[in-house]
Amino acid sequence: CDTGKVEMVVMDLSQAFKQAIRKALGNPLIIADRFHFMRQVYWALDEVRREVQKELPKKDRLRMKRSKKLLWKSWAACSDDQKKKVQQLVEIDARLKEAYDLKQALDTWFKESDAYNVTAGLEVCLEKLEASTLEGFHRVARTFKRWHQEILHSFMYPYNNGYIEGVNNTIKVLKRLSYGIKNFERMRKKILWQQEVKLVLKQAYK
Repeated sequence: CDTGKVEMVVMDLSQAFKQAIRKALGNPLIIADRFHFMRQVYWALDEVRREVQKELPKKDRLRMKRSKKLLWKSWAACSDDQKKKVQQLVEIDARLKEAYDLKQALDTWFKESDAYNVTAGLEVCLEKLEASTLEGFHRVARTFKRWHQEILHSFMYPYNNGYIEGVNNTIKVLKRLSYGIKNFERMRKKILWQQEVKLVLKQAYK
């Protein structure tokens, strides 16, 4: 393609990739993929969960280990029973409650922001992150500052890497189910066939 005509690029938070884009494509507008910057928040929460987990007796340790998905789940999406379980979990340790509250604050900002209020909301979140006692969330703050403009762009333009991530996941699943495919052409045909089936099903359910 004509690299001079590339106006926007959606990417993960790779500085090396960013530099390569600048070198190859000039100065396109870069959009941080929303999945990639928000997962930093969930990783920070999980880091605290694992730290707390190590200090618990065996029974509570197993319970905490199995709580990852529940703690990652949005509070608004939790049932009453799940909310009760979350409250019981975060009461175990002040660090976990702090981490969970920060995750919730970032989750609310992410879901309720638009091009008009995202900047103010992000500044509030950065203040909360920097005031935290948890190093994992300090790293999140540094990352968000480093990619500040690219993150804001993700709320201003309707683009993300969801489709590409889905294709990559399909390829990984195919490789795993096939125990590896040595013939490249055969692998290529399986990938294209899989994508064609998805497209047909999508159109059928419209």
